[in-house]
Amino acid sequence: MPLCTNRFPLPGSPSTCTLDTAIVPLPSICFIAVVLAVLRFYTSNERIVETPATPRWLHFLYFALVIAAFAMSLLEIARLVAENLGVGLLPITSVALVFALIIIWKERKMRTQTMAGILAAYWLFLTVVETVKSVRLHVLEEKLPTTAKDSKYPSSDQFLDNVVMLGLFLVFFLYEIFTIGRTYMTAEASKPYKSIQLRGVR
Repeated sequence: MPLCTNRFPLPGSPSTCTLDTAIVPLPSICFIAVVLAVLRFYTSNERIVETPATPRWLHFLYFALVIAAFAMSLLEIARLVAENLGVGLLPITSVALVFALIIIWKERKMRTQTMAGILAAYWLFLTVVETVKSVRLHVLEEKLPTTAKDSKYPSSDQFLDNVVMLGLFLVFFLYEIFTIGRTYMTAEASKPYKSIQLRGVR
């Protein structure tokens, strides 16, 4: 199947085809590359900082919501295929979300500042590109209003699905920023106390 087919030509740019083949997958491509590079050069000296008294239910809720985002990405791909619109390189995002799920599961007891930073950057990057895509899909909804009666993937549903994913990515970013803040405070608190030595005046 071609990357993009039967796409409605929107005024302005980027087009929905450009979004799905170049812009939206870009954060995921970078994320996968960075994670693989970090794991390749990872050493046992990596500093691990335990998050202070973070409720486990909150971390598992985060994990469950990332699963929901993964399911939403698959749903979007399936509906694009059903409508014969082409999926671009969107499956890369699904693969990257699997990477994120593995990291989050592995760090369910302790968080590393490195991975928290990588995930925060990834979620922020995804939030930005999903914002652009949602705006363009809103234009599509206005220019080509379709319903379930005349389309297997109405423009209104395309917009709604991506707004939901946008909201999830924003929540993920805020959670990781919260985690980074807590790990930083823990790291500062764990530093040994340094006494101040007064030098005599000559």
